[in-house]
Amino acid sequence: MTRERLYIIHGMGRDAVGLVGRIATPVAEAGGNIVDLRQDVLHGLFTLYMVVDLSASRLRIEALQSMVNDLAEDTGLKFSVDKYVPMARSPEKKNILVIILGPDRPGIIASVCQTLGKYRANIEFSQTIAREGIFLMELLTDVSHCNLPLENLTSVIREHASALGVEAVFQTADVFNKKKRIILFDFATSFIGQAFRSEVLAQTGLRAEDLAAAYSLSDVPRSLAEAAANLEGLPVEVMSSIVERITPTPGTMELLQTLKIMGYRIALASNGFSLFTDAIRDRLGVEHTFGVRLAVDDDSGAIGGALPADAYLDRQLDAAMARLTREESLSKDDIKVITDRDAPEPPGIRLQFDLEQLLDFYNKRIVSKENMAGLLGSFGIPKA
Repeated sequence: MTRERLYIIHGMGRDAVGLVGRIATPVAEAGGNIVDLRQDVLHGLFTLYMVVDLSASRLRIEALQSMVNDLAEDTGLKFSVDKYVPMARSPEKKNILVIILGPDRPGIIASVCQTLGKYRANIEFSQTIAREGIFLMELLTDVSHCNLPLENLTSVIREHASALGVEAVFQTADVFNKKKRIILFDFATSFIGQAFRSEVLAQTGLRAEDLAAAYSLSDVPRSLAEAAANLEGLPVEVMSSIVERITPTPGTMELLQTLKIMGYRIALASNGFSLFTDAIRDRLGVEHTFGVRLAVDDDSGAIGGALPADAYLDRQLDAAMARLTREESLSKDDIKVITDRDAPEPPGIRLQFDLEQLLDFYNKRIVSKENMAGLLGSFGIPKA
């Protein structure tokens, strides 16, 4: 590449289908060679950075600017063009990958990045996703000029992250081949929100105190057995129909899809029954789910009402972790657990239920009052 003929084009605006092709085509027709390209869409905002080599083109900067102006008029994007002088990567450069994960809150990015800057650790690439109460940030960081030993720097960042209520994870070797990691969402409580549950109680005559007596996080096996008993005789097809109408929130899908793009695998462990967790696995596109098995009468196609003796064991966190390490060939340190224990709402994965369908089944006596109480315990244990 000839340095004198490198230019950077920056574009930004409303996303639309085919923008990258529409931008790249006139560059190619003018004999320009695109040597670097970064493009992203964030909340419908399209951004693009493109380094163009005009060494083999007769196009001058004035003509390039005119071409970009035409692109702006055609696409509605805003563009800028600047001369670009590349800097060779130093052979002495040393990078680490810093991963920050935990409950979302204001100030995490500023605080962590300021701490890295304080010790002359330079962030070269970053990516962040914050949705539905979950925060994850990756920072590819150059520590070749850091004024702390690496062990001290990681200790400072880890302590600083802990004070913010999040966890810091580091990859210090072979950072350009990111390790496989799993994010395990471990949910004890119900995916049914308080407002939805209150409406069901109001419309069916179920009492909140009866529900609280039946389901308790202090005795999970008893609570699950109670939910299963309340479901006895309910046709599996009715349960399946209810599960089919469950939809993830848009923020949930953005979070999970972004995590997958970033290379993470997703697992979900829930105190909900496996008729629910197995179905939601495909809906969310997650790799692993762990739920509580229900007994089903094959002859009648109805829920049996009694839990198998080991129904809860596969869903327990230690068992889920052991299975993940075995099936994915990784260590427990590579599995990061997000729990709902202290969260007002399920963190990261939030689901919407169809109130009209549920009440319609109840009004038509397809679902009895006992069945309804069982359904309210089918998607995790309701909070008191």
